[in-house]
Amino acid sequence: MTIRRDLSSDSDNPFPMSLLGGYIVALAQPHCGLSTTNIITPDQTQELHIPNLAAGMISDGDVLFFDNGQFIPALIELIPDNIHFTGICYSHRVFLALSQKKNATTLLCGGEYRPKSDSFYNPTQSCYLDDINPKKAFLCAEGIHLDFGVTCYNIDDLYMKKKAIDKSIRKILLTKYHYFDETVTANMGELSQFDVIISDRKLNKEYEDYCKIHSVKFIY
Repeated sequence: MTIRRDLSSDSDNPFPMSLLGGYIVALAQPHCGLSTTNIITPDQTQELHIPNLAAGMISDGDVLFFDNGQFIPALIELIPDNIHFTGICYSHRVFLALSQKKNATTLLCGGEYRPKSDSFYNPTQSCYLDDINPKKAFLCAEGIHLDFGVTCYNIDDLYMKKKAIDKSIRKILLTKYHYFDETVTANMGELSQFDVIISDRKLNKEYEDYCKIHSVKFIY
């Protein structure tokens, strides 16, 4: 709640805000809930297919990394409440989603808060990924191209995304079918660096063959 108050008082406080980071354990449910009805509109229920498939990959005791992607809050909400897990994040909205899971231990990486992406950044400061190897990392992208790699819009996110790719045991990419053959601003890496791709439609033959060659599992 202190973080929420600080972030909502930007108009009264013109100075930049930084967060050192920390963890929460068994946090009580906030009064202001985050539900899928606030994330996905009724006429976009198909948007739940990708996060639902991703949530099905989470097991009891997992240590997980969640990036700042569009599917992540819905994915977290769809994790069964009886599953105990640890979630590492750097996004304020992802932190709020994790804080509602009664059996989640949440590790929030600190840094300077940037309102545009609602996240905390400090590439020069050590973070949990320096000492922890998440069992699974859930990352989102808005561009996938065989020649130009996996890309996202927010350059600020690159440091944490790439660090998670390097440190995590299993890299899981969440993306829509129409993002294939697209390229946007910031390059996260090659498609072959991911272990699993979750999307909403079957891949075309070119990408299907690529995934087979590079042992990338595809789920839709």
